Amino acid sequence: MPDSAQGSSEYADIMVMISHPFGDIECPLALWIERGPGPRALLRPSRAWSRTTGKELPLTVIPLRYRNTRAARRAIREGRVPNPWPGRWNMPSRQEDDDLFRRWTLSDPYEDEL
Repeated sequence: MPDSAQGSSEYADIMVMISHPFGDIECPLALWIERGPGPRALLRPSRAWSRTTGKELPLTVIPLRYRNTRAARRAIREGRVPNPWPGRWNMPSRQEDDDLFRRWTLSDPYEDEL
C-alpha cells in the first residue's frame, strides 16, 4: 500500500467493504480515496467500520464524492461536488448509469439523500 494511503489522514482508522456484483473486498478508506473505482463503474463502498474497534460506522463517514453511488455521480456531473479521480476514473454518463443500475438492480442507500 502506498505511504500516502497509510498516513495519518483523518480516515486512517476507517475500513470499507467495496461492493461489486462479482465479489466484495475490504480495504482502508484512505486507499479507496486515493485510487477510486478505476474503470469498474459498479465498485463502491457498501460498509464502513473502525479498524481499531471493529465498530460499524455509518456510510456517511465517507464523503459524498468518494461513495461512487448514483447520487454521488449525479452530484459530480451537476458540479455540486468535485470529481475526486479526474483522469483516473471512467464515470458513466447519466444514461450509462441508468442502464447499469437496471442491469444489476443494485440497491443504492444514498439515492434519496440529495
